[in-house]
Amino acid sequence: MTDTLPRHGHYARRLLSVTAHPHGVRAELDLIGFVDAGNDLRPVIVSEEPLARQLFSTGVPNRPSAAIAAKATANGHRALLDVHVLSPRIVRVRLGSSDDVEAPRDFGMLAAGVLDVLAGEAPASELRQADGVIIVEAGEIAVRLTRDPFAIQLTCTAVPRATIETSLQDRDVHGFLVTPPPGIVEALDGARALWSWALTPDERLYGLGEVFGPLDHRGQRFRLWNIDAWGTTKAAAYKYVPFLHSSRGYGIFVHTPAEVRADLGAISLRTAILEVDEAALDLFVVFGSTPAEMLAEYTRLTGRCGMPPRWVFGVWLSRCRYQSRDEVAEVAQRVRAEGIPCDVLHIDPAWLARPNLNCDFISNEDAFPDLPGFIQELKNQGFKVSLWELPYIMATSPRFAEAAARGYLLSDETGAPIPADFGGPAPDGIARAIVDFTNPEASHWWQSLHRPWLRAGVAVFKTDFGEGVPAGARASNGMTGRQLHNLYPLLYNATVSGVIGEETGRFGFVWGRSGWAGLQRYPGQWGGDPKTDVCSMAAELRGGLNLALSAPGIWSHDIGGFYGPPPSPALYIRWAQMGMFSPLARAHGTTPREPWVFGEQAVENFRRYARLRVRLAPYLYATAQEAVEFGLPMLRPLLLVAPNDPAAAIVDDSFMLGGSLLVAPVFSEETEPVARRLYLPEGEWYDFWSDERLAGGRWVTRLAPLDLIPVYVRAGAIVPLGPEAERVGECAPEELTLEVYTGASGEARVYWDGDVPPTHLVLVAEERGWCLRIVGEHEADWTVRWHLPQGVRTMPLGRLSAGEVRVRNA
Repeated sequence: MTDTLPRHGHYARRLLSVTAHPHGVRAELDLIGFVDAGNDLRPVIVSEEPLARQLFSTGVPNRPSAAIAAKATANGHRALLDVHVLSPRIVRVRLGSSDDVEAPRDFGMLAAGVLDVLAGEAPASELRQADGVIIVEAGEIAVRLTRDPFAIQLTCTAVPRATIETSLQDRDVHGFLVTPPPGIVEALDGARALWSWALTPDERLYGLGEVFGPLDHRGQRFRLWNIDAWGTTKAAAYKYVPFLHSSRGYGIFVHTPAEVRADLGAISLRTAILEVDEAALDLFVVFGSTPAEMLAEYTRLTGRCGMPPRWVFGVWLSRCRYQSRDEVAEVAQRVRAEGIPCDVLHIDPAWLARPNLNCDFISNEDAFPDLPGFIQELKNQGFKVSLWELPYIMATSPRFAEAAARGYLLSDETGAPIPADFGGPAPDGIARAIVDFTNPEASHWWQSLHRPWLRAGVAVFKTDFGEGVPAGARASNGMTGRQLHNLYPLLYNATVSGVIGEETGRFGFVWGRSGWAGLQRYPGQWGGDPKTDVCSMAAELRGGLNLALSAPGIWSHDIGGFYGPPPSPALYIRWAQMGMFSPLARAHGTTPREPWVFGEQAVENFRRYARLRVRLAPYLYATAQEAVEFGLPMLRPLLLVAPNDPAAAIVDDSFMLGGSLLVAPVFSEETEPVARRLYLPEGEWYDFWSDERLAGGRWVTRLAPLDLIPVYVRAGAIVPLGPEAERVGECAPEELTLEVYTGASGEARVYWDGDVPPTHLVLVAEERGWCLRIVGEHEADWTVRWHLPQGVRTMPLGRLSAGEVRVRNA
């Protein structure tokens, strides 16, 4: 795969014929050969046609001669365009040969059965023609096709600003096209389908997965090819996702496992280009009046996460690596002795007999004797156990011969197992083969290796790696490595999540690093391997915010950073504060990350925030339910809660945890107080610590001593807190404190266990004050803390039976 832009191909020149179908239109297109006669700085798209047919008159005197047209020598082709309105907000667009367009495409990226479900919602279409224009209307969706020159426009009356249209006006001073219309481009490694569309001057573009750069991608280029990024401050990513959405209210999901290249107004400010390493295009266009609505539509297509057990929202402790059973036992004893809440202990590769980039589920009896017994011992102490894995098997493992003989491994062109790509040969020279998850039997075999450990009490597996499928690989389903590479980690995580669910009877939560479109179905995800510095800490957050806008689910990061020299105590403290307000909280790194390693101040800070996190568990659990029900991420960019606020649209150093808490991490190693400048969106806000009330829609500065992370609560928020405890545990707490922030109306929910319906909390203004309605069937012990302009008022309610209770602050 080359890294240069394509220089020649065929673009859609004119519309030849049109056929209506019940929910859209099919059209035959004439594609004309073109060549880019310019360069990256000044592209000049020249077609086969005479110059008079391709140039717009611009009035400049030094127009190029006709000789430039000789540069375009390709012969024209024809293509089929199929536009299918699937629902009032979703359109599918396919472009390519008739065989390609009509071929079934099932990669596991779409939610199971979603196309059948949408078929029942598809509005009937009506076609009309006038003056060389074909207009197809289906409900609120309109498709406009222009015959000559060909152009396509998609609009949605429910989202008036959302328009996608061919960029025919993107021309230089001589009238040449700067970017080609949709079509096929030719490269040294084969044909690639291309889609291009016009951008408006004020348009911002978001998404594309766990990008560690700014939220707004306008003006940038991306190569969506997931790799082991070896850090979090480069263009490399563990989990690119081919979903892009615009501030104008439309999103484009490229339904492909193949590499996607995106030029988002880099080569020309007027045009965006998506180039797919396939000969045909398959796009889903979604419309939404807000980013949250677009994510809801997108996750209808690609699925939403399952609800994890409560304990995942507790504190996790980990290290790369705990080298022995004794080390883990010592951490377990110390964390309880220090009074630090902890739910999960994770054991990295040292639990395996062959721990170096290999997983065969054969345990290390020397370092971890009787590991099943130890897992039960930790369970008795209140700890869940997580074990590490990766989908590669070294050639010296006893499992290798079995997997190779049964055809469970990806192969090379000769049929031999192909080594995983680590960016170079394995350090010890021993090849690592790759489990072929396109083979159902191989997937079942891999699951069978998990079952004894799950039955021994392992609660979760860390599904590490998965980005190492080489381009030359061959899979049992006929895919090449180029086709499988990005998709592979999705299949990997689905396989492991599935067996965890089967063995535990609950949703199969994993702790995964890599993914592709649909990965939000298999939480959690974490942000890879950041360096132990402030720059990487900030980059990690940007990665999480970008992922939230393209794979909305449950995400986290390594508290303290993963590699490099041990973090300073101050950096560890600041990172721990951000981690405790993240969807998941795990301390992990190549050197110890337990708080006592960093001194008494770090222990006090970690203990304080871990205890607060346990109290926040009901709020975290309710926020996770929003991911399950509505496709909203737990960690949210400010633009998700303030979609009409232009300042909030670009903030990437703060985040919302759910809909109520705004968190502004302090990216500093200073031990002295830091003046943290942050943005509060429109509305009223409370300082979480001081209860100071502030007006939003402006930048504020909060002085943050080392023991404090700035946190603000939206007026109208109802934040349910549980009691203090040493862990979150399995069950909903029966004692809750409702922190009620007056100043605006609001709603919240508290979720219980089993089939008990949630309790609804509704805050409304009345003539003489505020009223809180508690409506539900579950009996619990309640306390209300009213946050009022005159201060905080605590109101114990005692144990309330099922029904509706009205509580007034006056």
